[in-house]
Amino acid sequence: MTRKTDRRNPELQDDFGLIGEIVKPHGIRGEVKVYLFSEQPENIKQYKKIVLQEATDSRQETYSVIKSREQGKLAILQLEGVGTREGSEALQGSKIWVNKSNFPTLDSDEYYWHQLKGLVVMTETGQELGRVTKLFNTTAHDIMVVSGAGHEFMIPMKGDIIREIDDQGGKIIISPPPGLLEINK
Repeated sequence: MTRKTDRRNPELQDDFGLIGEIVKPHGIRGEVKVYLFSEQPENIKQYKKIVLQEATDSRQETYSVIKSREQGKLAILQLEGVGTREGSEALQGSKIWVNKSNFPTLDSDEYYWHQLKGLVVMTETGQELGRVTKLFNTTAHDIMVVSGAGHEFMIPMKGDIIREIDDQGGKIIISPPPGLLEINK
């Protein structure tokens, strides 16, 4: 069995990314139902090891994934060492982290959220708005939250607004439609 207790916070490590959360047990043989943060739930099949961060005390344990399958936006996982419903109930609410080296390769115009956090956001006219502090998803599109100079802006991640993402240069250039910046002040 490959399980290791680790009290470090994977969120603080550059090599792990948050991919989902265990929402509830599935069946009586220890499987867990997982809500995935990815738009490609099929990616869950390629992860052989995951780190679970328990919701109650932030303890982490590494688990080997025995079996995984998609179920719409959800996934069902069987983890090594978890063979009962009680075992899977104990994992409910745990966050699922994966080593970023296991993430699928993206096209040149695609980015993972963790790649955008911390980048400086500027308008095409050179106005600096701040840095990307977080991102979240709506049913329409992703939103990046930009904080700086005493303001917080919510910028839709849409092609007509995002003009350039220069992760090497550490900046994102946007062309905000009229009123977008003012509505956020």
